[in-house]
Amino acid sequence: MEKPAVLKTDGSDFPDVLDYQSGFGNHFSSEAISGALPPDQNSPLICPFGLYAEQISGTSFTAPRKLNQRSWLYRVKPSVTHEPFKPRVPAHEKLVSEFDRSNTSANPTQLRWKPVDIPDSPTDFIDGLYTMCGAGSSFLRHGYAIHMYAASKSMNNCAFCNADGDFLIVPQKGKLWITTECGMLQVSPGEIVVLPQGFRFAVDLPDGPARGYVAEIFGTHFQLPDLGPIGANGLAAPRDFLVPTAWFEDASRPGFTIVQKFGGELFTAKQDFSPFNVVAWHGNYVPYKYDLSKFCPYNTVLLDHGDPSINTVLTAPTDKPGVALLDFVIFPPRWLVAEHTFRPPYYHRNCMSEFMGLVYGGYEAKADGFLPGGASLHSCMTPHGPDTKTYEATVTQGNEAGPCKITGTMAFMFESCLIPRICPWALESPFLDNDYYQCWIGLKSHFSSKEMNVKINNLRNGADENRIEDSV
Repeated sequence: MEKPAVLKTDGSDFPDVLDYQSGFGNHFSSEAISGALPPDQNSPLICPFGLYAEQISGTSFTAPRKLNQRSWLYRVKPSVTHEPFKPRVPAHEKLVSEFDRSNTSANPTQLRWKPVDIPDSPTDFIDGLYTMCGAGSSFLRHGYAIHMYAASKSMNNCAFCNADGDFLIVPQKGKLWITTECGMLQVSPGEIVVLPQGFRFAVDLPDGPARGYVAEIFGTHFQLPDLGPIGANGLAAPRDFLVPTAWFEDASRPGFTIVQKFGGELFTAKQDFSPFNVVAWHGNYVPYKYDLSKFCPYNTVLLDHGDPSINTVLTAPTDKPGVALLDFVIFPPRWLVAEHTFRPPYYHRNCMSEFMGLVYGGYEAKADGFLPGGASLHSCMTPHGPDTKTYEATVTQGNEAGPCKITGTMAFMFESCLIPRICPWALESPFLDNDYYQCWIGLKSHFSSKEMNVKINNLRNGADENRIEDSV
């Protein structure tokens, strides 16, 4: 089906309703003009409509077929048509992709941040993006970075390209209109979008100010978690992931700037046309989005609190079975019905590290202080768990608590096997909650040894079990 080209990507012409393809990991194909896809081969001598054939590879050529990711793009001009890259001026001082002692710190303390303010000065997605913590190195193709963003204006006459890794974006405030080389995506709070390494994209803000979270992974891609004994269905369904359809613009764009993140640094290159000139494409390496409200959660129906891994939406695995470079886990609306059970998350020390955010509502383990747009970090083996108010309120209810539905909330966690190093501006931020530890200080001892001492004394005196019970 032929679709008219739009002549500008400033957000003003973003359609009210977008067409998507559905599926996860599928081999998709899409064309904005019928017949633009070559019918029998990837790279014919002359492509339909005089287009250029260009491949984008998300994995090495020889990666196993089940893991191999690539797409073929058929475009008005190839992406190589630009001036040399130069370091961006001014430099972006708050992006990190190689974490070591020179630029970040190790800190095992429980950390929490309040929501940041939207910048007063005009700030687009690129300048509003800043790293909080991470581990590893984009140069070594292993690791991750966790960023946040706060922006107040749309990107103008420029596109962003991340050569370091894949972005998983979690909007918290403000809708995002994202134009990519494969087409357009509209992403609202309560949805996520994954922008794979190497794709060029522009972010417009139709609702004005925007804020959110970004997980970046180096050297691998997200996939759906195995379901194991759950069976064939549940959690995030493949058909609920949405992929854009082809859309292009063919117009002169003097001074258009490609901003490339490379090794955590920004470089710019000028060209005289829009990079969103792909008339048709096919492949399995493509941006996609997902509505978190479609997640099918599983939970205990009798006793005890399940591990949070049961709520994994996407995972980026390591070579070690069952160990993730980064899991994206959510805590969505759901029923709590366990009997004789402390229903909030349990107190925990974890070999993994947990960075949490809150899109809207409240979080069941924190009665107050953890706000939408805020964040927390509990690193490897750092104790964490419900605050004092949550604990006391839960045990006060006792075993009389009936079924309860958690509603109006969407919390999430980025969990990694790698220990994060923390950026100095995150530790020095005015939004750092220096009193976070106080939420646990009020936890008091409920231990009583009186009953146990009576039992021990009676046993020493040779009393039988019935007499022990009577004495208690």
